Amino acid sequence: MPSATIRGMSNAPHAAGGRSRPAKKRARRPSRDALPETAGSPASEPAVPVVPRQRGQSRKDYRLQQARLAEEARRKEEARRGVKQRRTFKEILGAMGMMLFSTAGLSLLAWTVISTTRPDLEVALGWKGTPGTAHVFSCERVGKGEYDCRAWFVFDDPARDPITVATVPEAEAGEVFPAALIPEGDRVVPTGARGVVGNVGLLALAPFVLAFVPAILAFGFALERTFVVSLIVGGVVAAVSLVVCIVCVILGSAVL
Repeated sequence: MPSATIRGMSNAPHAAGGRSRPAKKRARRPSRDALPETAGSPASEPAVPVVPRQRGQSRKDYRLQQARLAEEARRKEEARRGVKQRRTFKEILGAMGMMLFSTAGLSLLAWTVISTTRPDLEVALGWKGTPGTAHVFSCERVGKGEYDCRAWFVFDDPARDPITVATVPEAEAGEVFPAALIPEGDRVVPTGARGVVGNVGLLALAPFVLAFVPAILAFGFALERTFVVSLIVGGVVAAVSLVVCIVCVILGSAVL
């Protein structure tokens, strides 16, 4: 009787809905999908498409083909996860070559604009040249968009005799404006507001050309954030420079 009572008491928790000791040790195993992915776990490895070996294809070529597929799968997986991809040596050389070629070309173009505009700007400011007054008497078209304008130039110095000399192509016959003879002595350019504003407008092309050089350098060195910022800043600089150039050229041709 005592033994039956003890057995009854031991089975009482089961009847009352209690948990037995072995039940406490039972733990729900996490599903395979809930496990965190690690660098070496199979779940983190990209799925590589298996291509059957073609007839006549050597084993070496087949292995190279599978290696290329695995590399492409890895790149796609890294791009999906937002992982920064490592560029190959060939890609780095291509980016550096493009960067150097583009930077050199744009820098040369900007230097050409500055070197051809700066002398006329210095004459227009009165830093160089011989001052006087230009009387335009002829403007002939010599080509598509090209004009040969001649002026009767009277020096401010009464001791010097007037001369006939070439002037700027945007001049008009019968026009009179203050000008200066350039140091070479073969052309006169407008001075004052007309000459300064027009040449400043041409100089605005230099920052327009160089606006995207920082973006090109950032792309060459794979600086993603710097590339985006420099691209935005370069767009703003290019837009402002273009507006300044157009406005100054129009004002330069209108101001006498």
